[in-house]
Amino acid sequence: MKIIISAVLMLTAFTMKAQVNYADFITSGEHNSYVKVAVRERTVIAYPALREADVKFSRRVIRCIDVRQKMNKQLEWPRQPLNRLLYEAMVKGTVIPYKTDSLLSFYNTEDFSKRGGVEVISFISTDPDDPTIGRDTVYQEPYKYENIKKYWVMEDWIFDYKHSVFKPRIIAIAPIFQPSFGGAPGPEQPLCWIKMDEIRPLLAGTEMFNRYNDAARLSFDDFFQMRVFDSYIVYESNVFDNYINGFQEYENDGIGALLRSDEIKNDLFIFEHDLWQF
Repeated sequence: MKIIISAVLMLTAFTMKAQVNYADFITSGEHNSYVKVAVRERTVIAYPALREADVKFSRRVIRCIDVRQKMNKQLEWPRQPLNRLLYEAMVKGTVIPYKTDSLLSFYNTEDFSKRGGVEVISFISTDPDDPTIGRDTVYQEPYKYENIKKYWVMEDWIFDYKHSVFKPRIIAIAPIFQPSFGGAPGPEQPLCWIKMDEIRPLLAGTEMFNRYNDAARLSFDDFFQMRVFDSYIVYESNVFDNYINGFQEYENDGIGALLRSDEIKNDLFIFEHDLWQF
């Protein structure tokens, strides 16, 4: 009798072990030869505590990340692009889309779903005998997140006197879109702003493509915190609160705006260099 019971228990244990949850083998639409949980189980690493008294210097800048540049191509990895990740999260209401970079007012889910959309007029025939008789109907075509090719990253460059480090802290990111007015493209502008602290748990648990090693993929949070991207500065805090292309001398001078961007980068580098004596 004991032998029979032992055999039944062994068979039950084998059957339970054989029940594989195939969802564990799927990461970003991939079927893997082993369970990949390293990124999905990754947690957000909090910033070190920072007191106002320890901040001896601070400068706010906004930089632009263009996914069409080679270093940023992994942001639009077809199996898990960043634009789809963020847009779907905001449409579902799990991420709050803010209206401006002040991060005070925000869109509700219904208003955001119309953001960037286009009103389409279609003709509906009401007479089966005469297709020319009917009425026009207007419906809202939602925005296509695939059109998002740029992101603005708002960050504070802070000199932490206590830890003797000069590093940036990302405050918010903004997907950039180009509205259309009567069929004519308008100037690029943020679709919304997203607080980095609110989006970090989602970014930390989502992997992105690593061009060097499939077994050591980064998360989106790693990508931003480790600054594995190429960018250029479009804004530096100033008394007019203008972006670089908002100043009169750079309105129609793209090269001049890029040179000013490099100048701001160099100023930050020189400030950090001058902090230390050798």
